[in-house]
Amino acid sequence: MVRKEKIVIVGYGWVGQANALALARMGYQVFYYDIAPPVLRFSDKHSELYAKISPLQNILEKDGRNTWYIVSVGDRAMEDGSQDITLIKKALESLKPAQGGVILRSTVLPQNLKSLDFDFYVPEFLHERHAVEECLNPHYFVLGRKQSSFSEPSFLSAWQLRARKIFKGTPEQASYIKYLSNLWNATRIAFINEFGDLTKDEAVIDFVFEKKNYLRYGQAFGGHCLPKDLFAFWSAHAADKNNIELMRAAYLSNELHKKNEAECGDLPEWFSSWEEERRALGEMRAGAFLWNKFNSSASVQAIRKRLRFLVNVASRVTPERSLGNAKEIWNGLARKNARYFTNTKTPSGWDVNEFELRETGLADYEKYVAGDALLAPVLVKSNPSSALEIGCGLGRMTEFFPKYFTKTCAIDISDVMAESAKKRLAGEKNIDIKVSNGKAVPFPDNHFNFVFSYQTLQHIPARGILAEKFKEIYRTLKPGGIAKLHLRTGRGPYRWHWAYGVSVAPAKAKQLAETAGFKFIKHEIENPKSLWVWLAK
Repeated sequence: MVRKEKIVIVGYGWVGQANALALARMGYQVFYYDIAPPVLRFSDKHSELYAKISPLQNILEKDGRNTWYIVSVGDRAMEDGSQDITLIKKALESLKPAQGGVILRSTVLPQNLKSLDFDFYVPEFLHERHAVEECLNPHYFVLGRKQSSFSEPSFLSAWQLRARKIFKGTPEQASYIKYLSNLWNATRIAFINEFGDLTKDEAVIDFVFEKKNYLRYGQAFGGHCLPKDLFAFWSAHAADKNNIELMRAAYLSNELHKKNEAECGDLPEWFSSWEEERRALGEMRAGAFLWNKFNSSASVQAIRKRLRFLVNVASRVTPERSLGNAKEIWNGLARKNARYFTNTKTPSGWDVNEFELRETGLADYEKYVAGDALLAPVLVKSNPSSALEIGCGLGRMTEFFPKYFTKTCAIDISDVMAESAKKRLAGEKNIDIKVSNGKAVPFPDNHFNFVFSYQTLQHIPARGILAEKFKEIYRTLKPGGIAKLHLRTGRGPYRWHWAYGVSVAPAKAKQLAETAGFKFIKHEIENPKSLWVWLAK
């Protein structure tokens, strides 16, 4: 039976997916909106349910009086402890024209709720491993109602019937309950670990607390919530000179315990009472350790070196990759994890979030563009000027080009990346994003003052295509304009690897540039596989 209410999940991370899967199982028609293709966190158990949940290109595509929007967008704690809710505000702002109701499930400090527009605040109390099941059968159901013309939707009533404990009050009360739950767990973990660091005797702790959740000597608390929420909460209340010393001490004690973990052996995970899972994880880690030890031994390395010629032969006889193949590969990678494949150098790796994507984009923009003295002629703010970024991905760096350029254009071979970048930067002015065929630059002659490319041309599959790309960049660059391009040099991946692309020595890069008509300004080898060139027209 399909319920009459339509549900749109805004923010399709693990919390959003848990809500969507639970509601789909309950018989509701569920859609999701996110600015990047999602990484499916629960596909091992819920692949059939995922197939019932459809993505939206426009956040208001299914709007109506029977539509409910569940906002599950993340926050973060800044270095000074202040809570950054810019992404939550942006999501709620985009829902202002909506006819339907808005339920906020993001974690927001009580002090910050008054500035936000929503109908109900229903904070989540989920553990990532069992989030779908806990959505279906909540331990806590906590609802904070704003002055709203909407009645509670039927799925909230269903959650209340399934919940162990229920609280209804103001949004601020709901927020305090959310933080109290997380801070109490964090404080217990910190105390037990501090006591364990002093005594080095798990038997004493286990005798008193019987190995209960959060009351075992183990690893420091981490994850998506506890460190962030504890830091943000005590920082917010410290500003008014409140007594927050116990909370501050719990946070600092946890940081100190992290340093002790290396000396303490294999400590259990603080959040887990599922011993079978923990043992399986321990065995997996042991297996990985033994494999790495074997693979890094001198004898194995010597054998691999002797057999490398066979791999080189196999690579040479592998058919050359076409631009059509490259487009398919990059669309596939974007669907797997667009944030990661936009910048595989990101510190968090596969788990990169929107905040880190933007931080690394700004850092790279400042390093490679704004902080480059050779680019001073095209970074003069008073001049009306235009820039092109080749291989924009999700627009990680693109959004910062308007700081110096009155018009910014960006292209990418992946339709999925380009469309997601348009969503990410929908509120930014003077940015034009297009899909390219990988060879042509879809803009007129003498159009740009500056052309930039980073971590893109290194994936061009053939030297002839790279030569054509240089000619296209030259054609679209204005006389006196500058191009700064990042290329692959040295030994690269084999032809069958997704990251494959041609490698060029500095002399070859100079030849390609000058053949296209450029004046070669300089080159720089950033690392053994990374080559930068500066070109002028």
